[in-house]
Amino acid sequence: MAQRTFQFELPQQASEEQQALAELAELIDTLRGTVEQLAEAHVALTERVDTLDAPAGWAPAGYCWRDLDADAARQLWAWLAAWTRWLVERYGLAQDLGACWPAHPALVEELTALSVSWHHAYSGKADPDAPLRWHEALHRARHRWQAWDTTRCRHGHHTPRSGETLWSQPWPEAAERAVTDDIDARRRAAATAPRGGTT
Repeated sequence: MAQRTFQFELPQQASEEQQALAELAELIDTLRGTVEQLAEAHVALTERVDTLDAPAGWAPAGYCWRDLDADAARQLWAWLAAWTRWLVERYGLAQDLGACWPAHPALVEELTALSVSWHHAYSGKADPDAPLRWHEALHRARHRWQAWDTTRCRHGHHTPRSGETLWSQPWPEAAERAVTDDIDARRRAAATAPRGGTT
């Protein structure tokens, strides 16, 4: 930014008070320019810090499953599957959340919301207590999963609770089929949708 210059012509016979006011006005003008430069530097620095705080890798800009096309759904599925696998391993949730979760739309929506919220809670923009609020949301979600599990597919049969329980490798075919079916259905819907507005 260009240096600010105070421009005011004092009369030749200016009083001491007028001269003092002119000097004060010039100092205020210089200070204003310095503050503006600091403000610009602050904005630039904030943008750099936000970039550094952003989670590495792809993060979804849009995560409303209802509105996604096939390509966006494929990206979101990959992102959500990787995060959910981390969640299950990190918190020992294999007994609470079956590996067939992609076949259950309510679980997909809940896990998407938890994932987006988790990424925000641990970003540089979040309040200090955001991680704690996220853990409270996870606690409530685990209770909902049990209520939604009417088919008992978390266990198949009664299994004593163990922190050692892990998902089978590779994931069950039903889960992969649910992802493929979702993406294929979005492609078919896009292919049959009328083009060029309303009819």
